[in-house]
Amino acid sequence: MNTESFSHYYGDSVRTLFVLGGLIMVVAYPFFSSFISLPIPLSIIGAIALAVFAGLMNPKQKWIMVFNTIISIAAFMVFEYYAIYAYLHLSPTEGVHVAFFWVNQVLSLIFFFASYLSTKTLRGSFLS
Repeated sequence: MNTESFSHYYGDSVRTLFVLGGLIMVVAYPFFSSFISLPIPLSIIGAIALAVFAGLMNPKQKWIMVFNTIISIAAFMVFEYYAIYAYLHLSPTEGVHVAFFWVNQVLSLIFFFASYLSTKTLRGSFLS
């Protein structure tokens, strides 16, 4: 199965969104580490896992499509949780709090679109 015969393959877009999300995470983490309850190594592993799973995405292996769908949904939920938490519980008068909200909101949107596209890819793999 190649991408020409697989009309619902959006793996390239999912790959781009995963890499973009991972890059934002790596760049932003040092500024917001005090707001994040995860250990530093776990955050680093999360960013590298996005790069690895982005690199594994291809139209011939359904298992990676399943994992990328799960990862994108979980990432959306985590980053939207932190965005809502920042909005409700952190002071809007401090710039770092506002920036933390927006970084998480942007990441949640990236993974929202990744969830949609990876789900379409997964569905298309079962239909073709």
